[in-house]
Formats: sequence, C-alpha cells, structure tokens
Amino acid sequence: MHETRRIALLMSQDIAYCRGLLRGVHAYSLGKKNWVFRDGLPEESTLEPLREWRPHGVIVHLYRPDLIKPLSRFRRPVVNTTSTFEGLDLPLVEVDHGAIGRLAAEHFLERGFTHFGYFGSSWTGFSKRREEGFRDALAQAGHSLSSCYAEYLPRPPAGSSWKDIDKQIHHWLLRLPKPVAILASNDIPARQLAYTCRESGLRVPDDVAILGVDNDELECILATPPLSSVVNPSEKIGFMAAKLLDDLMEGGPAPKRPITLKPDRIVTRQSSDTVAIADPDVSAAVAFIRQHVGEGIGVNHVVEAVSLSRRKLERKFRHLLGRTMLDELQKARVETAKRLLVETDLLTPIVARRSGFSTTGRLAVVFRNMVGMTPTEYRRQWQIHT
Repeated sequence: MHETRRIALLMSQDIAYCRGLLRGVHAYSLGKKNWVFRDGLPEESTLEPLREWRPHGVIVHLYRPDLIKPLSRFRRPVVNTTSTFEGLDLPLVEVDHGAIGRLAAEHFLERGFTHFGYFGSSWTGFSKRREEGFRDALAQAGHSLSSCYAEYLPRPPAGSSWKDIDKQIHHWLLRLPKPVAILASNDIPARQLAYTCRESGLRVPDDVAILGVDNDELECILATPPLSSVVNPSEKIGFMAAKLLDDLMEGGPAPKRPITLKPDRIVTRQSSDTVAIADPDVSAAVAFIRQHVGEGIGVNHVVEAVSLSRRKLERKFRHLLGRTMLDELQKARVETAKRLLVETDLLTPIVARRSGFSTTGRLAVVFRNMVGMTPTEYRRQWQIHT
C-alpha cells in the first residue's frame, strides 16, 4: 500500500474560480487513492495549522501578500494558481490572461464597437495581462482604450469605500463616448459596473456593453442585466495543478515557466448581446442572423428581412465589417455549434441541425476551416480526463 499523501488546498470557496480549481483537483485525485485533503483559507491564520499538519504538498490561490514569504520558504512543494503577484518563486498554473483580452476584443469588434474601456486592478498581474491583451488587439484594429482602476483581489479589500468606488466609476463612464464596450477584469467588478450604469442612467448594453471574466453564474445572474463572461478553464487548471504537484512530490523538476491554458470561450448574456453598427441595414441584418441562426436560414432570408438589394447589402457588409453576409452566417453557425458542443451532450447531427447547418458533413467542413479542428476534437479538448 502506498504512503498517504497529505495535500493542503488553500483557496476561498466563495470564489467561483476556486470552486472550479477544487473540482479539477478532485478529478485528478480520483486516480490517487492515497491522497487526503485539508481545505483552508489563503490567509495568515491558516499557516500554523498548516505547519502542524505537515502536508506533502500545497495548492494555493495566492492573493494575500502575507502568505508570500511563508509559502516561498515552505519545505514541501507548493503550486500557485494565480498571478496576482508577479515574479514569485513558485510553480504557477493559470489561464493565458493575454488571450482573455484578445478574445474579449474579438467579441466586441465583431459587434461593431469602436469605443472601448477596461475596468480592473492597476497592478495585479492577471489584470495587467488581460488589459494588455485587450489593448494590443484593439490597437491592431486601429482603436484605443480608456482604463479605470479599482483594486479587486478578487474583491475590494475590506474597508474600501463603496461610495468612492461608485463615484470614480460614475465619472469615468460619463466621460466615455457611447456606445462603448468595456472588459472588466472579473465578474465581480463587472457586476459593479452594471449597477453603476443603472444608477447613472446608462443603458446596458445599448450605451455600455459589459464583459466579465470567470463566468461565475451567481455574479452574472445577480447583475442587471445578466453579464456576458469569458469562461476561465478553472477545472482544467486545477487538474493540471494537481498533476504538477504530483510530479513535484515525486522529485520532478519545477517548470521553468508558468503553465498556461487557453480561455474556454465567452458565454454571451444580455450585457453584451447587441451590435453597435451605425448603419441600420447592416445592424438589422446581423441581429436577424443571430436571432434565427438555428433555423437553417440563408443569405436570401437575410436580404428579405432587411428589404434591401443583395448587392447593396453585400457591399455594406464588406465596407463596415470586412466580411460577407455568408461569412457572418457561417461564423454565427459555428459559434452556436461550439456552445452546444461544450454545454450539452447532444449528438453531432443534432448540433448541426440546431446550428443551422444542412448536414453533419457540412458542419464538419466549415467547423474545421474556421476552428482548425473537428467538432469532436473541439468537444474533447474541454473535457477533463482522469
């Protein structure tokens, strides 16, 4: 019988990201019958019980500065799961934050926005990288970015003035040209943005479109209107963190660089479900495509719905969006298929039909051309394998 391995998990279970980490760690541990766990909050009061328990390894969501030195000097392997603090001498597994920013830019640019904002921490590593990815992607498309900073770690520090934060956000929002698309560092500040918009008389998403990160279902639903959010692959991060810890406990070398995973996708809810296209014909056409994409519509249906000649509408699409109506249709079909593949267990033929494709074969061809893999491969990559 193998020696028992004591694993300490230091993370706040009231944070959706951490709950995903725990599910991923649990998935990996199903193949490790000798692992036992203790959960503790990532704060200084946990250090003494931690030392007394003498774990063989630790997985931590390290966002408290008072834990940096004690855990860096810990005599057993420690794996970190957040770059709140940069440059730590601890193995790190997390999401590619720059990719989150780029994905957010793509989400907003496809909807025709030309004004953009970022709301998050000014110094935490993960927030800075998300802002940089967002800013760089927008710059490549010829756009600039206005930022407003408030410290969320992942929540505002205890004792922070709610009134001052509200006032700061209010003044920033009123100065921004409208309509504007804003990426928030996480869902918690995104919900704060939505509330402040409501108090300031700004309509979400018509005046201000908002996108959060983590897809914390509770945070997203509590917002008014419900928040769109980037899905953070927290379960896969937890799985990979547990695997890395296992390797380290067996004497393996620490990785020279952080292990990063791609963000999953964006779950679109009401806070960003709009198009900011000044031309009413193109705006109506895009809205019609998104509303009816699963009904097997074609370009002719779009033309009929807008009551404009196909030639004129096609010219407007190319000029304003840089793509054809068919391109827009195919993209909407593929995005629908991606969502169904990840969020449901529907068989591929049903996914094809509900996404507006005429056949499973057509889904496979278009999906591979646009995504670079088959629908089956795409579904498999988001599953955790033990």
